[in-house]
Amino acid sequence: MGPIPEAHRGYSARYPENTLLAFQKAIAAGAKSIELDIHPSADGQFMVIHDASLERTSNGQGEVAQHSAAELAKLDAGAWKNPAYAGEKIPSLEQALALSLQHNVYYNIEIKSFSEERFDIKALISLLYKYAPQNSRHMLSSFNLAALLQVKQCDPDVPLALIGSDGPEMLALALEHQIPWIHCHYKNVNQDLLMAAHAQGVKINAWTVNQPELYLHYARMGLDKICTNYVAEMLHIAGHCNETAQ
Repeated sequence: MGPIPEAHRGYSARYPENTLLAFQKAIAAGAKSIELDIHPSADGQFMVIHDASLERTSNGQGEVAQHSAAELAKLDAGAWKNPAYAGEKIPSLEQALALSLQHNVYYNIEIKSFSEERFDIKALISLLYKYAPQNSRHMLSSFNLAALLQVKQCDPDVPLALIGSDGPEMLALALEHQIPWIHCHYKNVNQDLLMAAHAQGVKINAWTVNQPELYLHYARMGLDKICTNYVAEMLHIAGHCNETAQ
């Protein structure tokens, strides 16, 4: 069985990243796992956007943290990708999570720009339970170990993933702090790292895998999950891998 394809910022190869449209298209393609990014707004709401600044993926200016959720919701987050997607908005995390109840998908939610003063971890955890999908749970991930440890302190049952580049160092940190997943750039994932992780109960998600031959390489290796911009294409390859394995 090949690694689970996770939709990186939704079906981001074809649609504007981190929008409800990108998530809906990923779901329509058959995705069961979707990665997204969150930043807090000026009034403490969790908004789904990758960058700390607005310019790349919207018609806004300045930092996400400088604007209220209502102001952010008025911005166009689709036209930068293609004029056909003009009118797509920056969603709140709650809007994105609502899709999980309708379609039974789960999210890998990456915490960006973490600070204890601006990030209400308890409110975030509350949303995960409010919109918990059937037979699964949403995951929180971050490059920031302190963010994950604060989540763990509030609720040790929330699934966590540490993101980074140095595979062995990440694995050591994951084992030290009992974090069940590490998310690595695919170039840093090899058989030795995977075997060491699996031997100690840690799973690995490799990002960002967009080439069919790379998917097949990691399928042979026994990788757990890949994060991809081309989720429909990778789901097709995964289906073929699973058929031939039976």
